[in-house]
Amino acid sequence: MGRLWKAAIIIMCTFVLSACAYKTAGEAIQNDIPFNIKHIIHKEEVKDGWLVFYTTEQKEGSKKFDALAVAYIKGSEKEGWENAGHNHWTYYKNDFMLLYVDAFTVFKEDGNVDVKIPVIFGKVLSPDIKTIEAAGPDGKFNKIEIIEKEKERYYYAIGDYKEVRALNAEGKEIDRQGEKQ
Repeated sequence: MGRLWKAAIIIMCTFVLSACAYKTAGEAIQNDIPFNIKHIIHKEEVKDGWLVFYTTEQKEGSKKFDALAVAYIKGSEKEGWENAGHNHWTYYKNDFMLLYVDAFTVFKEDGNVDVKIPVIFGKVLSPDIKTIEAAGPDGKFNKIEIIEKEKERYYYAIGDYKEVRALNAEGKEIDRQGEKQ
């Protein structure tokens, strides 16, 4: 009787744990991200999943505003998909651009790091900004991609970036945000 009981518990645990994962990454994005997604800006394939850059409508008192957020959707078609992190949003008011810096870290059962994905993401607010550059650990700035979505402009880079600068058409710096490397 003891073996049968243990087998039943194992089957129940397997069923409950597998119920936490969704069949598709799209289902995990829709159902497992705890914020109302206003617009998905971009999806980028990364190790063991996807980074989903999106906006979420938030409220501060009676005022509504769009905040930036990024989710790491981890999984595969075989094992299912789930939202593996962080579930928070960022909003900094600025006349030129908004900045979001984060690192998604997923640990193995033994406590060691399984996946670490640093990311920098933001919104371009000034029409004078033509280029966004991000600085890596060496302090050198490199041009990063600007995405146009719903008549808005956003930027992102995956890597150990902590600082960005915005340049106008002549290459002159307009704004700089983040931590100096």
